[in-house]
Amino acid sequence: MATTSIADKLAKLEKKIAKRQAMIAEEQKQLDKEMEEYNKLYLTALANKYKLSGKDLFSAIEREHEQLEKLREGEQSDDDTDSNSTVGDTAVKHSSFPRNNMSDGALNE
Repeated sequence: MATTSIADKLAKLEKKIAKRQAMIAEEQKQLDKEMEEYNKLYLTALANKYKLSGKDLFSAIEREHEQLEKLREGEQSDDDTDSNSTVGDTAVKHSSFPRNNMSDGALNE
């Protein structure tokens, strides 16, 4: 009888886990949608704040992307960084696109 009880518990847990996995998958889809919308709105807010549009906005985003790639490569090989600066310092010095977060009020203007 103990075997049946364990089997029943396992079956219940399997159902519970499957239900939870489905719920998490749905939540992840919703989160992905919301992050996509947030990113679009954030770019729009930055474009409006810094009066960028079209090619200027694209160029600024492209420069920022290239800078991030350089920083990632720098993190992988520490031989390229000098001893007086850190990766964070490099990002601040060379950033071509103004950085903001919600605490700066970029989206509240």
